[in-house]
Parts: sequence; C-alpha cells; structure tokens
Amino acid sequence: MRTINTVKNIIANISSVIILTVLGFFTRKIFIDSLGVEYLGLNGLLQNVLGMLSLVEGGIGTSIVYNLYKPLANDDRPKIIALVQLYRKIYKYIALAVFALSLCLYPFLDVFIKGGENLSYVSIVYFIFVANNLVGYLMADKWSLINSDQKQYKLAKYTISYQIILYAIKIGILLYFKSFVAYLAVEFILSLIYNGVIIRTVNKLYPYIKTKTKYKVDNDTQKNIITNVKALFLHSIGGYLLHSTDNIIISTFIGVGVVGLYSNYILIVSQIKALTKPVLTSMKDSIGNLVAHDSVDKQYQIFKTIDLINFFIVGIVIVILYNTLTPFVIWWLGKDYILAENIILVICINYFVDEIRTSVMMYKYVSGIFTADKYVVFITATINLIVSIILVQYMGLIGTLLGTSIALLCTASWNWPRLVYKYTFKKNVSEYYLNYCIRIALLAFCMFTTKYVIKFIIDDTFAFSHILIKGIISAIIFIFIFLLAYIKTPEFQYIKISINNLIKR
Repeated sequence: MRTINTVKNIIANISSVIILTVLGFFTRKIFIDSLGVEYLGLNGLLQNVLGMLSLVEGGIGTSIVYNLYKPLANDDRPKIIALVQLYRKIYKYIALAVFALSLCLYPFLDVFIKGGENLSYVSIVYFIFVANNLVGYLMADKWSLINSDQKQYKLAKYTISYQIILYAIKIGILLYFKSFVAYLAVEFILSLIYNGVIIRTVNKLYPYIKTKTKYKVDNDTQKNIITNVKALFLHSIGGYLLHSTDNIIISTFIGVGVVGLYSNYILIVSQIKALTKPVLTSMKDSIGNLVAHDSVDKQYQIFKTIDLINFFIVGIVIVILYNTLTPFVIWWLGKDYILAENIILVICINYFVDEIRTSVMMYKYVSGIFTADKYVVFITATINLIVSIILVQYMGLIGTLLGTSIALLCTASWNWPRLVYKYTFKKNVSEYYLNYCIRIALLAFCMFTTKYVIKFIIDDTFAFSHILIKGIISAIIFIFIFLLAYIKTPEFQYIKISINNLIKR
C-alpha cells in the first residue's frame, strides 16, 4: 500500500507541476512585459522578507507531523484528533504573532529596496503579501494531516483547477490593467476560495476530526514535541538564513533589478525542482511508515536505493541546466535578461549541494533526528550570511550565491549523513562520503563532456528546437555514463525489480 500511495502522489504532483510550469513561464513573460523587472524583483524580495516571519513557527509543524505517522498507521483516532487540535490551536496564535511582527517590520521596508524609485503602491502590495501569508497558517492543520497520511493525490484535481483559473485571471489582469496590486489581490481572493474547498474535502476524508470534544495529547508526546521544537526552532532560523536571504542581500547591496534578473533563473530551477521533487518527497511519508515498522537492514537497503535515485535526478537536471539554461532564457525573455556564464555554473553547484541531500534529509526527519544537530544548522546559516555579505562586495552576485554552497559543504553536507548513519542505520558513514566524492567527479565529467559534444554537433543558436536537442544530447550522455557506473549495483537491480513488480500490480 505504501508503494501504491507513493506512485499516486508522484503522478498527481508531476501532472500538476507540468501544467503549472507551462502557465508559470507564460505568465512570467507577460509579467515582465507588462510591469518590468523591478516589480519582479519586489515580488521576490517581499517573499523573502516575509519568509523571515515564518521563524515564529519554530518547527512546531514538523514535530507534530512526525508524531502523526504512527497513530495514522495504527488508525489511533483519539491521538490523531488530539494532535490536530493542538496543531490548530498553536497555529492560530502563530498567525496572530506573524501579523503583529509584520506591522513592526513595515516601517523598515525601504532599507531592503535599492533602486526601487519607480515602484508604486509598495505599502498596499506589502499588506496583501501579509494577508496571503496568514492564510497558510490557518490551513496548516489540514495539510499536515493529509500529507502525513499520503493522500495528497486526493486534492490534486482541486489544486490544478485552482491554479489554472488563477493563472488565467492573472494573465488577463496583466494584459488589460497592468496592475500589480490587482494581480496580487486576485491571488488572495482565489486563495481563500481554494482553501475553503480544501477544508471541506479534508473534513469529508476525516470526519472524526470535526468533533467538538476536546482531546489531550499524552505527556510523553508533549515532551517529545517540546524537545523537538526547541531543536527545530534553530533549524528554522538556519533554514531561513541559508535559503531566503540571497534576494535581500542582492537587493540591498546590488539592486532590486538584479533580483528580478536572478529570479528568472531561479524560476526555471524551482520549476524543475517542483517537477523532480515529488519523485523523492512522495516517498517521505512511506519512509516514515517504513521506519516505524521495518528492520534497520531493510531501511538501509531502501535508503541506498533512494540515494541512487536522488543522484540520478540531480545529475541529469544539472547536466541539462548547464547546457540549456542561458539559451532558454534568451529564447524565452531575450538577451537583455541573461546572466554571466560563471553564474550559471554556480547555480548548478548550488543545486547539486542542496538537492543531493534530499534522501538523507528525508530519513533524518522521519527518524526524528532533530536535536542532535540543532546548533550545526544555525552555524551553517551564519557562515552563509557572513560569507555572502563579504563576497557580494568583491564578487557581486556570484559572491552571494557561492556563500550557500560554502556554508553547506562546511557543515550540513557531511553532518546530516553522519547523524542518519549513526542513529538510524547504526553504521559507519565513510561509504556515503566515498560515494559522494565519486558522484561529484562523475557529474563534473558529464558536464564538460556534454558541453564539448554539443559544441561539436550543433550550432550555438537560440531556436527552441536547438535548445531541445541540446537537452536531449545532455540527457543521453548522462544516462549512458550513469548506466556504465551503476547498472550492476544491488541498488540498481532493486530499482529494476521494484518497477517490474509495480507494473504487474
């Protein structure tokens, strides 16, 4: 059943992402043509600034979701209800705290915006962002329940319908009104309607959670949640400083327009992440179920298989991005919106260092390893912030981006695997480190081999057909080298057997 639910979630997520990716690129092109790159930069900046306020949540949601896996697997309804009620109550207070902090942050908004003299209605835009932000907190208990129970696919039709309608209306507003305020206001109104539909659907799937009877979380679970939240609060701070400060630093030291240029590249990378991420993250809750029930040897076998899948996905994406990212931006938006070639390389490096940890991260979280590295995450984030601020003044945009990889390589990239191997698998981590180094070398070889082959085979033009050919050549070469390296491994054979069994089922 775990496998079937995982596949259903993967199919639902990928179907949704494919539709939304096409709409997203089309909308971005119209956005830039209608409003300009400065408003695009403002959009990215406010997302990061308000993301700062999510630190108030402090990891409460992750801790409660972790505690939901076992009662959902055992259909322990009293405990499920107790956790959902606790989640709902806490998040109401979080929403109030975030709103209060948003009011306090507002007077300092101008500090983060450099080169935004032509922007208007910034105050109205800010508070629409705030309102949209609060909706997510008020819906958190519903999403946590359905995600923990691996039933995301049941909401896919509503999500896809909502996004198609939203993009269609936003495109109409951009074309006919050219108003950023109206663009955001429509998003907020439709978000309220969409979340109302989700509430109704989740209540139908789990009618027992609507009870007015108050259930109390047992003392052991409360202690576990409190312990984990203390650690996860530092994880939250670290995660924000690591992943959500680049736009703020770029806007403050270089200019909000550069944020807009960079955000186009990040949109492409984000859409690819959204397309590939479900293949792994849809397994997360199955892994939580696996950790709760199966032997350590079984868990380790599955981990090595998922880790190989993780490398295959990350590798093929990076090789394709390295060869097609700039040509695609030129075809999509024009030559005025491209960044330097060395920045593309750093974007690829950041993608590898961040995404290659996905398999380890999933096992770390579903195993409940939150306290062992609570300070390491904060150290990682601090290194990133300090290095980025120093390097941006000497190297510009590339310096800001390098800060992320430097920080991760100094800390989390080696520490997360160590913790998972120590606490979950009870094994020495040296095998993982060796595989990590081999995969870096293999990927670097693929990147530069494909670059040479593409230059030899096809002219450096920006027609979409040529970009597509470059991507296909990149994928074929990577897959060929990957198969040479891994086809005889036990992990690859396990994947092959699993696919055959799934097809039969």
